Amino acid sequence: MKKKRVLLVPLNWGLGHATRLLPVISNYIRNRDTVFVGGSPSHLNIILEEFPEVNIVNIPYARIRFNENRNQLLSLVLHVPFFLIQIVREHYSLRKIIRQHKIDFIVSDNCYGLWNKNVHSVFITHQLNIILPDRLKAFEKFINKMNRWFIEKYDECWIPDLEDHDSYAGKLSHGNSLHNQVSYIGILSRFSIADLTDQRKKHKKEILFLISGPENQRTSFEKLIRDQIKYIPEEYVYTVIRGLPGKKEDMLPGWHNHLSSKKLLPLIKSADIIICRSGYSTIMDLLALKKTAVLVPTPGQSEQEYLAEYLSSKKLFRTMKQDEFTIRSVLEKTGN
Repeated sequence: MKKKRVLLVPLNWGLGHATRLLPVISNYIRNRDTVFVGGSPSHLNIILEEFPEVNIVNIPYARIRFNENRNQLLSLVLHVPFFLIQIVREHYSLRKIIRQHKIDFIVSDNCYGLWNKNVHSVFITHQLNIILPDRLKAFEKFINKMNRWFIEKYDECWIPDLEDHDSYAGKLSHGNSLHNQVSYIGILSRFSIADLTDQRKKHKKEILFLISGPENQRTSFEKLIRDQIKYIPEEYVYTVIRGLPGKKEDMLPGWHNHLSSKKLLPLIKSADIIICRSGYSTIMDLLALKKTAVLVPTPGQSEQEYLAEYLSSKKLFRTMKQDEFTIRSVLEKTGN
């Protein structure tokens, strides 16, 4: 079988688009294909930590920041021209990368401009249907037509979900038919390639906070957690993962800017309570490890709000709004 020269690029929106590419990268490395990756520094740090042998390419990436306040409608509207410009930049930069590195296979995780008529390309997404906030519903049909138009430029579309009624992404990943080949590939988690035998000795109950997502909402959630830490009962210990790969290590006890999959795995497995955003990659990681959590969706991010409510209705997770979040309410909700 001919070895491929594969380019993989995750969208710079939170860290999940990079972490869920890890098992995909692992597969190509096992096949002895030549792997190239592009993206933001934070995403490249995550990938290089797991696979230092991959090749790095310079490709434009989106720098996404949203307001800290709950109403993000203005931010969303103002970002539309920026997203379109980013797609064009990606598309034309790809031509040079293909020529320079002789790329013959492309895997794009939600980067809309990484298709080329001369190279087989794959688009990974769990959002065939994009859900907009209520005040922007009038534009939802148009946005989804655009979404479909770009995805159809790719040769394949891989959806990390189940195709039947047991779907984890619900209406996000179903109901918008595409002309190109769509494959439901099941849960895509970095922990599918991790050693699941590691065990930790426990002396107290454990609370694990997983912070993620685009700024400034990531920082806003961290501030809220810092304010609530003092209310954790003495019978608990806590760990906070800040979601800042590549940053100098935080010296506060129990706080980490980032942990590798190998180091994070035992913390998730042993945690009695997990508190995190309802990003789909985080959800897939927890499902892969058969763990539940209290999901605190990013305010104003309709995809996360939908996922939190949908998975709560399926009794897989609990959910709580950010402006209602307290340690006491978490303990009551989880029965601790």
